[in-house]
Amino acid sequence: MKRRGVPLSDAPAKSSSDDLGVQSLAGRRVLIVGTGKEGRAIADAVDGIAASAIAYNDAEGDSVDAWRNTWGQRIPVVVGESPGGIDVVIASPGVSKHHPLLRSMRESGVAVTSGTSLWLAEHAASTIGVTGSKGKSTTSSLINHLTARLVGDVVLGGNIGLPLLAMPPAPRYVVELSSYQCSALTVSPATVVLTSLFPEHLDWHGSEDDYYADKLNIVAHGPRAVILNALDPRLVDQIRRRFEELEYEPVGLPQSFHVADGWFRHGEIALFERSALPLRGDHNATNACLALAALDANGYSILDNAPAVAQALAEFHPLEHRLEEIPDAAGITFVDDSLSTSPYAAIEAMRAFAPAPLTLLVGGQDRGVDYAPLIDYVAEHPICAVIGLPGSGAHLTEMMPEAQPVAVAADMGDAVRKARALTPHGGIVLLSPAAPSYGFYANYAERAADFRHAIETTR
Repeated sequence: MKRRGVPLSDAPAKSSSDDLGVQSLAGRRVLIVGTGKEGRAIADAVDGIAASAIAYNDAEGDSVDAWRNTWGQRIPVVVGESPGGIDVVIASPGVSKHHPLLRSMRESGVAVTSGTSLWLAEHAASTIGVTGSKGKSTTSSLINHLTARLVGDVVLGGNIGLPLLAMPPAPRYVVELSSYQCSALTVSPATVVLTSLFPEHLDWHGSEDDYYADKLNIVAHGPRAVILNALDPRLVDQIRRRFEELEYEPVGLPQSFHVADGWFRHGEIALFERSALPLRGDHNATNACLALAALDANGYSILDNAPAVAQALAEFHPLEHRLEEIPDAAGITFVDDSLSTSPYAAIEAMRAFAPAPLTLLVGGQDRGVDYAPLIDYVAEHPICAVIGLPGSGAHLTEMMPEAQPVAVAADMGDAVRKARALTPHGGIVLLSPAAPSYGFYANYAERAADFRHAIETTR
């Protein structure tokens, strides 16, 4: 299935005549749904182009206050009321497609789109789009890093970094797309990279099947190339079921980019050693292979430039809060994997440090996620201790195998103190919560900062 690629923009992705771009909003009355970061980017983009614009938010709050301070009556905001006289609705990614306002607008014949679709309608041909239930941030960053080092100017944005509508002009783009963003797409990026697939955000999507359909909508509108992690059986199965005729690059299999015997390889050709990549874990090696395939599909020959690629990979800096190691004078290594919000992410994090003795700090917002895969993994690979954090942590410790040592912590400081007592010299204390931070912290970065503070204050 290997095909020689062409540079981005030389062969544009398909686009429907119904696709709305920013310039197509001229003379139209626009409603912006959502007043957060994405909503503000939409306002900046349509101001001066649309005939008029108004914003909507479900409730009063800081984002609404900030909106009024910024836009005043130029783009006024209404709260909880459905305005009339609208031609086009542009929804922020976090607004569910099942939102009553969006549903009523569709039923009234009003066009409903998103900032993501507006941007892609005009930039798809020069874009590599990356999505997946896990691994999309690292893979996007790897593609961006390698492109900047080896090919030329590139801009990274989307779900990581800048909102799409706030990105500056560039000859090529790498964009990370969430399931929310993928669900509303009417045009696919020229190159699509799929990292993994497992149930996530079911409260937003409605069901597991709807989540898969929304996530994989990214390949439904004529991408030029599709690259996927063929080691993920669920991802492969869903693609085959939903897109029977779709051709794709099966990364991880012997005929494509893969890692074997300590080397990155393509087919039987050894490219460079696995040690060139400064990231732990088999999952990160696969992420790197996806990045290599993306560059190769867009005209940069990895096989012809293997030494330069190895050097560029060696210069990649791991992302914050993703398996960040924090050495400690007590002979324990603490690991900040605060971005872990699913049981599958926690499993991969534990695998990355096996067979070292390990204590897992787990728990956060309880979204009713199925934690059976995590419980099963711990049953098959017992660890020093599982310490439950506030939120879902206590419930998770109750689900653990009877022989598995567990403890419940009152807060992060208590969790770290308990971890110090339960983890031997040379061991790992891994914060990989397998749950969001909402309700306990402002975001995963604040959770990570609390973890680091607890490490300092318990020495």
